[in-house]
Amino acid sequence: MSSILDSTIAAAAPTSTTSTSTSSSSSAVPNTLSANDFLQILVAEFQNQDPTSPTDPTQYASQMVEFSNLGQLQSINQDLQGEQTPQTSLMQAASAFIGRQVVASGNTIGVQNGKATSIEFAPTATDDYTADVYNSAGQQVDSVSLGQLSSGSLQNFTWSPSSSQPAGLYSVQIVNSKNVALTGLLEQGTVSSVAMGSDGSVSLNIGNLVIPETQVASVAQPTSN
Repeated sequence: MSSILDSTIAAAAPTSTTSTSTSSSSSAVPNTLSANDFLQILVAEFQNQDPTSPTDPTQYASQMVEFSNLGQLQSINQDLQGEQTPQTSLMQAASAFIGRQVVASGNTIGVQNGKATSIEFAPTATDDYTADVYNSAGQQVDSVSLGQLSSGSLQNFTWSPSSSQPAGLYSVQIVNSKNVALTGLLEQGTVSSVAMGSDGSVSLNIGNLVIPETQVASVAQPTSN
């Protein structure tokens, strides 16, 4: 089908007898196909098909539908570009974060609808570790044993809050068997929404935890559970 279309495009394209006319016509002819150009190509394709192996008519219909869809998308894109401002451009770029998993430095988790964001960390030595969770008032509300973890291994802690714990922000400390807290913790979560401040700053909401876009260390597709 594509070979027939290529040949018929060549057959439908205008030819010139001199290099001068070719140069002048090429500067006048647009680089994009109009709807009329497409119909001419489709007719030429139909006329030049192999009579011993005619093309399925549904393929012609499919081409017409695809061309129509492409025209609508181009029209929408032109409308958006015409109305675009620096703020809308920035917001469109920021919206690419939605649905992505981001990581930023910190030890805060957000709880929303009974689910918490995560903390990534790497033990500095092989030892038994515990995750201590504190509410916004600094009161310890939970302590979760993580067992023995190997030195340098990347770990992920996701707290499962009880039904009595309200939505909000909590802090996490990962401590070893001597109750010494690890440093270098990372906040992790999937972006559910983005917001732009009056100064043009962008913040990412990963589940009741807002992270400034400038603090994001990495972005990835969310891992499946």
